[in-house]
Amino acid sequence: MMFSSAAMFAGGVLCANIAMSLKLPRLIKADLPIDNLPEHIRGLKILHVSDIHNKSKYYVNVNIWKTVFKEDFDIAVITGDMTKDFFDQVLPLREPLSELASRVPTFFVDGNHEKAHFREMKKFMESLGVVVLDDRKITLGINGGSLEILGIRDYYYQKRQGFKPFKHLMEDEVKCGFRILLSHQPQIIEGLSYFKDILVLSGHTHGGQIRLPFVDTIIAPGQGFFPKFGDGFYKVKNCYLYISRGIGASRIPVRLFNRPEVAVLTLKNSAGGGRSDD
Repeated sequence: MMFSSAAMFAGGVLCANIAMSLKLPRLIKADLPIDNLPEHIRGLKILHVSDIHNKSKYYVNVNIWKTVFKEDFDIAVITGDMTKDFFDQVLPLREPLSELASRVPTFFVDGNHEKAHFREMKKFMESLGVVVLDDRKITLGINGGSLEILGIRDYYYQKRQGFKPFKHLMEDEVKCGFRILLSHQPQIIEGLSYFKDILVLSGHTHGGQIRLPFVDTIIAPGQGFFPKFGDGFYKVKNCYLYISRGIGASRIPVRLFNRPEVAVLTLKNSAGGGRSDD
């Protein structure tokens, strides 16, 4: 009888966690310590949204926006996979995306779920005032200085092209100097070994989607079991990486011990920080 009660309790906890992990987003506030960060961007606050995977063309599956619009931030970045399968699934996000772009400079790169409708997605996002960075960069004026923000098409697209678009974007870049690079998948950071002080903002992994308490990411698409880059903040050689756990779910519509995540990241000057993966 005791075993039966314990099993029922454990089952109830599990079911409650699955329900919470699917629908109740959490806001992450994280300081990102960067070596020798330029003074004019110290304290810059970045809203990072990734992997919404909206699956309805009529409503928003996980509503992060009430939480988002209560926060203060200076720029916003969206690192891909807004939709699950089809372009129409982004349409319910028209109003919040438009409001976001009217508040702060907002930047978007595509993910693997947008490859079939990238042209439509680009046109839609640009109509709302969102800057689409498809293998290009912009220079943003901040506090009397400037900040370069680069963005690339999804990693699988890059791979099919022999990474030529990525290499072409980077070939005129100096080896040192702080920049932000938006890439849906985090593995691209391994192509930055000759560069210094670039912060890559990514998603795609979903933080493993199904997790265990006190255990790092178990599996990530494209990296397999116990991935090198799971979620959170890393220092990789001379560059930095932050991976969002994202908001939605992939083909298996379950998140366990892994609530939907949206982050406000603050850039800080530091002598070091992040998990080292040299």
